[in-house]
Amino acid sequence: MKKAWIGLLLVLALLLAGCGEQDLHPDWPKEWTRFGNLLAVEMPEGFTLGEYNDALSPDGIWYAMFNCGDEPMTLSRGEDEELLYYDAQLFLVLKECDSEEQALANVRDWEKREAEHYELGESRELDAAGQRFTCYPLLSAGDDNPYSRGAAAFAVRGSLAFSVECMCTPDFAGDPQLIAEQFLSGFHYGE
Repeated sequence: MKKAWIGLLLVLALLLAGCGEQDLHPDWPKEWTRFGNLLAVEMPEGFTLGEYNDALSPDGIWYAMFNCGDEPMTLSRGEDEELLYYDAQLFLVLKECDSEEQALANVRDWEKREAEHYELGESRELDAAGQRFTCYPLLSAGDDNPYSRGAAAFAVRGSLAFSVECMCTPDFAGDPQLIAEQFLSGFHYGE
């Protein structure tokens, strides 16, 4: 009976070892931020990884934030609410959808939300790392937003929806559109 239990445990261990996600891209450098086997991004120059959330990845949503600046600044928004922000930040949301149509619906919803918070400049198309993005300059924001300008880019790749934002304070010397373009050029897609 003891041998049967040991045999059963070995079989279970072997089965469980095969349940993890297999690395389909062992050639991707470790310093790239990975989103499963779907995407890896190079660290943008002058930025550090501030937050990476793959807890939602079983639901098909990935999120990362990259910060530029030595120390976060604080903006008070009432008695009990404070917002930490940097000179500039990059945000990336990647969503796995059931279809290309659903991914496109997500992108349209993200674009609509962006227009609720920023005055959008004229859109343009950008090809970066083999992917076409629709890009918008973010011209101005409300008074309670520390980021007065920025750039946003959206794309659909099969059933994946992408949202990228580069947000900058008024004193930040960099060009948010150029930063977003450089960031998008550092995307590596899993096929």
